[in-house]
Amino acid sequence: MRKDHLSLVTVGPENLSECGIWCRGPEHQGYQCKVDWLRQTFGEGVRFLMFRDDGGKALGFLEYVPGEFAWRPVHAAGWLFVHCLWVNRRGQKAKGLGSRLIQACVAEARRQKAIGVAALVSDGLWMAGKEIFLKNGFQVIDERDRFQLVIYRLGEGPEPRFREIGGKARAFQGLHIIYCAQCPMLPKSAADVSEMAAAHGLKFKVTVLKNAREAQNAPSYYGVFSLLWKGRLLSDHYVSKGRFKNLLTKEILKMRGPDETVAEAYKRLLTKQGLKMGTVRGVCTSLATL
Repeated sequence: MRKDHLSLVTVGPENLSECGIWCRGPEHQGYQCKVDWLRQTFGEGVRFLMFRDDGGKALGFLEYVPGEFAWRPVHAAGWLFVHCLWVNRRGQKAKGLGSRLIQACVAEARRQKAIGVAALVSDGLWMAGKEIFLKNGFQVIDERDRFQLVIYRLGEGPEPRFREIGGKARAFQGLHIIYCAQCPMLPKSAADVSEMAAAHGLKFKVTVLKNAREAQNAPSYYGVFSLLWKGRLLSDHYVSKGRFKNLLTKEILKMRGPDETVAEAYKRLLTKQGLKMGTVRGVCTSLATL
């Protein structure tokens, strides 16, 4: 793919309908949720840079926001903050699109006279790794769990820093999912987990984050997704039905008494939640699917 056949556009409220969102089509469950989230946050400065081919198809994107409105648990006022960076398989054939998107974001920060560009990165799933940012002049300034905070400084001002989230998970007892549609995959994950929890007779609470401040105070460093169980964080990224089954089985094994079977431990859990015995018997038969 020839690089001179690519165009870089900044997507905002005026051209969202034309450009669409980048990584999912209108048929996807999370598409409209993401569009609604963007229309809510465009006023706070959320934008994304998108490379398109000469047919108008998206090849890669970088989403950014002024740091004070970052949907991550960070203090980053005065900086541009990168929410996500993604290049699809076709875009990878052009070579270097990820770096060009980062460089375009740095140029935008310079135009806005921001202190610099900051990003939360991870060597784990569902986020860009630090290597591509380091290659483009960023440096790691802090690290928590599997996440690193990287910056590219342009001017004077305080460095971004992580917010403290220690102990916040303990406030969420039972089975609880906290998310928003900043990533269009997350509404699907929330729906899948809700369906699985109901099928297995588990009480389950869903909280949708309404604004950046709520995400900044979330109980996981990813900010926009937290799956919690009995005051502990089970996952900070997208959970499929299959992975939820595995997580649930693992937790039941942890709570099983020395002489209990898995089914008996599960029955005790459901009885403790106040389910009627008929429901408990019916649900325990589904353990064969776990």
